[in-house]
Amino acid sequence: MTDSAFDLAILGAGPGGYISAIRAAQAGLRVALIEGRELGGACLHVGCIPTKAMVASANLFRQARAAATLGIAINQAEASLATVVARRQQVVQQLTQGIKYLLEKNQVQIFRGWGRFQSAHEIAILDPQGAVTVTLQHPRAIILATGSRPADLPVAPRDGRFILNSSDVLMLTELPAELIILGGGYIGCEFASLFAQLGSRVTVIEALPRLTPNLDHELGLGLERAFKKAGITVLLNAKVEKVETDTGITVHLAGGQTVRGHRLLVAVGRVPNSDNLGLESAGIQMSGRAVSVNEVMETSVPGIHAIGDLTGKMALAHVASAQGQLALRHILAGRGARTPSSATEQAGLNYDAIPACVFTYPEIGTVGLTEEAAAARGLTVRVSRFPFAASGKALAEAETDGWIKLIADAQTGRLLGGHMMGCHAAELIGQVALAIRWGITAHQLADTVMAHPTLSETVIEAAEGLFGKPVHIVARR
Repeated sequence: MTDSAFDLAILGAGPGGYISAIRAAQAGLRVALIEGRELGGACLHVGCIPTKAMVASANLFRQARAAATLGIAINQAEASLATVVARRQQVVQQLTQGIKYLLEKNQVQIFRGWGRFQSAHEIAILDPQGAVTVTLQHPRAIILATGSRPADLPVAPRDGRFILNSSDVLMLTELPAELIILGGGYIGCEFASLFAQLGSRVTVIEALPRLTPNLDHELGLGLERAFKKAGITVLLNAKVEKVETDTGITVHLAGGQTVRGHRLLVAVGRVPNSDNLGLESAGIQMSGRAVSVNEVMETSVPGIHAIGDLTGKMALAHVASAQGQLALRHILAGRGARTPSSATEQAGLNYDAIPACVFTYPEIGTVGLTEEAAAARGLTVRVSRFPFAASGKALAEAETDGWIKLIADAQTGRLLGGHMMGCHAAELIGQVALAIRWGITAHQLADTVMAHPTLSETVIEAAEGLFGKPVHIVARR
């Protein structure tokens, strides 16, 4: 079957693809959404949502075991991984059905299958056996949103039983007594924290000198201390030479050290899903495995855009969604449609103002420049830190571990970065992201009144610390 009735074809129904599809339909476009797996993509099924549902269970279990410190007696709190997983799947299923409902109500036509370019103007949709079921000809615009998948590690080839990737580990229904994790980035650290809270003995092996090496250095050091306090073994500067499987796992490290466990999770990053798309047939330029795009997410072929993990930029669900909106505005502008004018539309996304979160215990939130990144740009900065231990709300909730760190331009006071670890850091970082997005200074942020008692006050006190005026700690002189 051949169909040439669409204004926009989108390959991939993750958070970048399905949101773009709905927005395009709301703007009056006829939209085809192509997806070979479940609606919602990796984020909904093997990433953001299932892991956070499990983190919620793990956090509650941890709090139940610590309830006596708040005067509450809970006898024999137990965690069942199978029950946690069952509840998680209910959450995922509910959200999946919600996405399907929204797409149908917005009259987005969903094509089940795998999209592949026949040319820059023709997309074949293939079934699981590789047979072409539908061909879309001359859609006026195309958005590629095919996401990414877990990276493989040749020294530890995945077998789905003992050597697992981040998708496999979510399928476990029995808690591994000893879990080894290769990779101390955000994925590895989230799973380390999750499984340790549920009762596994966890070892994290990282080849670089600190955990979360792409984040502010103090976050990595703070997380290492928190992990050790939680009983998680952390091995840094550790190179894996060989992995053996028998009834369990043995990891051989350079220098002769061995680590033994029951399961091994390989969490060494993700790679774009750029293969098998027929990109060469469309003439789309690549940068390694990623698709090259300009500031409005357009590829080397006019009318074809790419968003999300496929572009090799910030591999985050909310980035994919934001890039999709940017691409769509560019598409609509090309059709002469009226779209809201904004700085984002004119200059692309400000990636310095996009937050990232790591859902470990304690939580991490980060946005903008680190001290090192600011120095690389030739900027002189002021740095302020405020501990959660000085917050009345954090003390009342018995969640005093962690701190907030703000970085500002020493000349103008404009906020450049925020990095925090502690209670609800993933929520609090949004305040700093908003400030950076709109060029707010430390003085302006400090002049904002937050409700008392709240954790939001800690952000204000950190801002006051940038010019030496915090109330609830003694400022450094």
